[in-house]
Amino acid sequence: MPRIVDHDSRKKEIVNYAWQSIVNEGSKGASIRKIANLANMAPGQIRYYFPIHSELLKAVMDRVIYKVRKRIEVILMDENLLVTDRVLSSILAVIPLDAERYADMVVWMAFNYELHLQNDSVVEDDIELLIKKCIQLFRKENVLNENVDEKLLIARTYAIVDGIAMHILFKKGNIDNEIVEALIREEIYSWMK
Repeated sequence: MPRIVDHDSRKKEIVNYAWQSIVNEGSKGASIRKIANLANMAPGQIRYYFPIHSELLKAVMDRVIYKVRKRIEVILMDENLLVTDRVLSSILAVIPLDAERYADMVVWMAFNYELHLQNDSVVEDDIELLIKKCIQLFRKENVLNENVDEKLLIARTYAIVDGIAMHILFKKGNIDNEIVEALIREEIYSWMK
C-alpha cells in the first residue's frame, strides 16, 4: 500500500529544519545540502518541495516574520499593561534578548545576506511600522509630546533598536538585558509629555 504524505506538513518540517540549520551555521546553513543533511533527507527531496532555493529561504523568513508579528500583537493588545509597558515590551520583542529572538535575528540576517549576494532588495522589516504603531498608541492615550519631530523620532528609535540588535548579534553577551531595557525605556520616555 502506498504511503500517504501530507505535503503541507512535510513543507513545514523542511522549513523548520532550514530554520535550525541557519540558526546553527548562519548563512552557510542556508544551503540545500546542509538542510538536507540536518533533516536526514536527500537534497532532491528538499528540491521537490522547494524547487527554487529562494522559495525555501522566503518560507523560512515568512515563518520568522509571522512569529515576531504575533509576539508584538499579543503585547500591544494587552490592555492590562500600562501603555508605556506595552510600547516598551513590543519594541523589546524585536531585540534578541533571549535564545528564541536571537535565533530569529540570525535567520533574518542570513536571509538578507543571501538576498544581498543575489543582488535582490533586502526584505522589508516591520520595525518602522512598529515604531509608528507605538507613536499612534501614545497619541491615542494622549501621552505623546506633540512637539516631537515624528520623522526624527522614528529614525532615532530605529537606529537605537538596530544598533542594539547588531551589537547583541555580533558581541553576544556583551550587553545586559537590563541595560537594553533601560535604553529603550529612556527612548520611549523622551516621546512623552
